[in-house]
Amino acid sequence: MTAQQEASLTWRLERRPHGRLDFIDSEGRTHVDVDVLRAFPISAPAGPVAIVGENDAELAWVESLAEVEPGLRKLLEEELGRREFVPSVERIESLSDGEPAEWSVITDRGPHRFKVGHGDDILRLEDDSVVITDTFGLRYRIPSLSDLDATSRRLFERAL
Repeated sequence: MTAQQEASLTWRLERRPHGRLDFIDSEGRTHVDVDVLRAFPISAPAGPVAIVGENDAELAWVESLAEVEPGLRKLLEEELGRREFVPSVERIESLSDGEPAEWSVITDRGPHRFKVGHGDDILRLEDDSVVITDTFGLRYRIPSLSDLDATSRRLFERAL
């Protein structure tokens, strides 16, 4: 969304008392309980973002969170934060051999155990972070491989 597009923004979002968002379109119609979704959550977390309504109909597209006014950006980021449960792995306790491999980890939300089907479910990013997708499709993030302790790094390398 360019600055000119932002200036002509003809829709708005409102948070309802129960916590969900409503989308009010340019004609004043209210679409209740809309969802905010990142198009590329791993490779482009700052945008683009889609706002979708009933039956996954796209109501609006935001090209970049950085280009929207601060109030809307805050609302979108809050909603994305609620929607995206991605625990950060702080330590790898153990890792079983074979596939699927069972991981026992300590995260910022406590201890977790999960299974990883194969090495393709472990994505190393350029910024030294890692995204691990378990057999249920849940994601875990290692913010920085180099910040892990030596045992955790050794176990991680064994998983690849």
